[in-house]
Amino acid sequence: MSNIKIETLTPVHIGSGNYLQNNTDFVVTRNGEDTFLHVIDERKILNLIGVEHLNDWVLAIERNENTQKLVKRYAPQSKVSDYTLRSSLLFASVGANDTLKECLHNGLGVPYIPGSSIKGAIRTALVASLSCQIDLSKESNIKHLASKVEQKLFGTDPTEDVFRFLQVGDAYFEKGCEIALRLVMHLNITREALQPPKGNHKPQLVEAIGLEEATTFSLKINKEHYSNIKKQQGNSIGTMPKEMQSVHSLFNLINEHTIKLLEQECAFWKQIGKEKEGAEQYVEKMEEILSEAYQCRENKQSCVLRIGHASGWRFITGAWSERLPSFQSSVANAARPGNEAKYSEYPFPKSRRTDSDGDLIGFVKLSI
Repeated sequence: MSNIKIETLTPVHIGSGNYLQNNTDFVVTRNGEDTFLHVIDERKILNLIGVEHLNDWVLAIERNENTQKLVKRYAPQSKVSDYTLRSSLLFASVGANDTLKECLHNGLGVPYIPGSSIKGAIRTALVASLSCQIDLSKESNIKHLASKVEQKLFGTDPTEDVFRFLQVGDAYFEKGCEIALRLVMHLNITREALQPPKGNHKPQLVEAIGLEEATTFSLKINKEHYSNIKKQQGNSIGTMPKEMQSVHSLFNLINEHTIKLLEQECAFWKQIGKEKEGAEQYVEKMEEILSEAYQCRENKQSCVLRIGHASGWRFITGAWSERLPSFQSSVANAARPGNEAKYSEYPFPKSRRTDSDGDLIGFVKLSI
């Protein structure tokens, strides 16, 4: 079992699935030049206002009235900390009808990145890196291609999949490390320029684990158990790739995968930038992360991985399907149902998401 340090190089959002409503589920306060977002604790509010005023509280929620005013009415001496679960430094303006996409917390209110999320991102890096061993030149039906590739690499079903021998624990961070920010479509390629897309791309307010936060989690490649199962089941169990047989080799593969995607991103947007202005900041941020990945390549003890919400299509999928001869007609068009002709002249994907200040989301550094 290895103890792995995880550091956030940028904010990271792993969502709980909950959306919190402004004034009802969270409130905003200012302290000098800083703005804070406070998540409401319903039990604390009920203790402050009393059960006899529960109906007033329900009416206030229905009218979208400010929760701070409600509490002050019945508990005038109370402070915001008396009726909230946690507070986050806020890096965006908040509208009356805004909702906050909540960050994942455990039952004790501790923010964390699940081991399943880390493992999923590692699996993506492996699939993308090892898929070059599979001939995709004759593949035309891409509907179930991803599953076919994974089955060839790791095993035909969950009981035979060698990835189950990679055991990854949850990464629990300290309380109070959360921030709130707004995600926007920072770059969007049009005929004339780079600009945010129009339509239903409403900027999303999200809660995230802040940058430069660190903790540890456990990671184990259970080769002994794999060897025992392999002896019992023979060829029915998948073959463990050599890149997966030690933490060092696994980290090396992850880091090289990240470097490849980062280099491609920088080259792509630099080329776009020769004709359209607006990509400079994005490229600069990508190059900063790329520099960190180069350092990991040198020390051979660490790797850079992208994880969580707003990572973008290429990082979420690993972009391995771009090797398909039919990529544009199959994958890209499948992602643009009804708009194939409209966007046929544009690359896929044609936009990138950052926070409202142009900063990237989702990069972490793993170290042995």
